Amino acid sequence: MAAGEVKTSPLLDYCADAVAALSAQYDMTKVLGYNATMGAARESLIQNFLVDHLPEMTSVVSGVIVDAKGNRSKQQDIVLMLKSMPRLRFASGDDLIFQEGAVATFEIKTSIDTSGVINKIGENIQSVRTLSSTSLEGVRIGDLSWHHDRILTAVLTYNGTELSTIEEWLHSVPITDRPDLYLDLSKGILLKNDGSFAPVEQNDSEYVIIDSASIGLARFLTILARITAVVQLREVKWEEYIG
Repeated sequence: MAAGEVKTSPLLDYCADAVAALSAQYDMTKVLGYNATMGAARESLIQNFLVDHLPEMTSVVSGVIVDAKGNRSKQQDIVLMLKSMPRLRFASGDDLIFQEGAVATFEIKTSIDTSGVINKIGENIQSVRTLSSTSLEGVRIGDLSWHHDRILTAVLTYNGTELSTIEEWLHSVPITDRPDLYLDLSKGILLKNDGSFAPVEQNDSEYVIIDSASIGLARFLTILARITAVVQLREVKWEEYIG
């Protein structure tokens, strides 16, 4: 290395290019012309990206999460679920996923430009958090700081409102409705300032704001790797699902 040359991070370099590639693919979907069709294509872009980049301990699916009490979440754009768990598959591609198998959920939006959209997303997140597992027992080999019963909730947008505005809007919904992280592929990332993802910043802010899309994507991938790159088995009391 030449004198004075600064080493760059391969991960950050890769994520900068990945952001550019995802943005270009997003732009290509505009030729589809119909909102529903474009939305499905953009969800598939993220789904495929996750399949290509996450450890192979989880499946990347879509559908509804259900618990043994008969409670159901709202439709989830993307769910990461343990490969050690079964799911009920349907030809539509929307599966019924048992609560004990769910690791993370993602709401995918082109953009969020009104606080009303945040309210709708919050209702979706709350529908996941109100579900309960049949048992808190299980085995986890790897990073133990993330509780095996906790389902990560995330929102991902392609080209949305400034992160500081999103943070303000999030404060208008109940705590149970707020995501763990919010990633915008043109702006950066919001991370819950609760010690789950980084040391707590002593500024009384609920979220840490990182105003860089490439760093945001790198944080996003490493957080997901930490949660999914483990050997995890969860006890399920299947008789409770039968009633």
